[in-house]
Amino acid sequence: MKRFFDNSPVILNPHDLVTTFTKKTGDELTLPKRSLIVFNPGDLRHILGRLKHSLVDAWSGFRSIYRIEGKDTVVVRSGFGGPNIAGLVEELACFGVEEFFIWGYCGGIKEGLSFGDVIGAKGALREDGVSYHYLDTDTDDTIYTDWIDCWHDYINEYNFLDGIVWSCDAIYRETEKKIKRYSRKGILAVEMEVASFYSVCSYRDVKGMAFLVVSDLFLNGKWNPGFHEEPFKKGVKRLSDFIIENVI
Repeated sequence: MKRFFDNSPVILNPHDLVTTFTKKTGDELTLPKRSLIVFNPGDLRHILGRLKHSLVDAWSGFRSIYRIEGKDTVVVRSGFGGPNIAGLVEELACFGVEEFFIWGYCGGIKEGLSFGDVIGAKGALREDGVSYHYLDTDTDDTIYTDWIDCWHDYINEYNFLDGIVWSCDAIYRETEKKIKRYSRKGILAVEMEVASFYSVCSYRDVKGMAFLVVSDLFLNGKWNPGFHEEPFKKGVKRLSDFIIENVI
């Protein structure tokens, strides 16, 4: 991998971009300590439908950010892929967020996984582009979260899995050989954001934890979608309950 990291000063920073587009001051844009990030519009509606919330007006027109009433937490939706999650984390961290959670989805590549399994990702194999701009190394092929130890008891209590996922931001280049090779190495699933997410969190010295529902399976050289299957829907419900009870 070509080395992209450069420690010279950046020219464009999130503070200037957000204040320019919102026409608000840094104080007006201040956010609480914790953020839940979702990707699916339905998941956002589900969370907001279960909790009292309000739109953070200062950010309107730039990002739709919802503050949960009585909690030090905001909920926001990201676009798919590493660049989207990286930009969002940069912006929220710049204005006060210190703890980030992802509610995402993944394709299982390891034998024994089923639709609806929930994974707490302790790390991600870096086949993204973003992480190589944030980490001052091109030799470590896996990025880990330092926050996993705090969530092990919850993962066990809720019968989630913990392990490594493969972050590939080229969705149509998830090849048979790679799936077989990474599965043999013990990697559980493939997705598009976690390596980028953990890399930005590490660079900005904020906490990050990704929870993913297995929505499809890549086994025996075939793709098996489970988005409409009952076990998948039950897994989504398990993760949403966990988030309501322990994250927000």
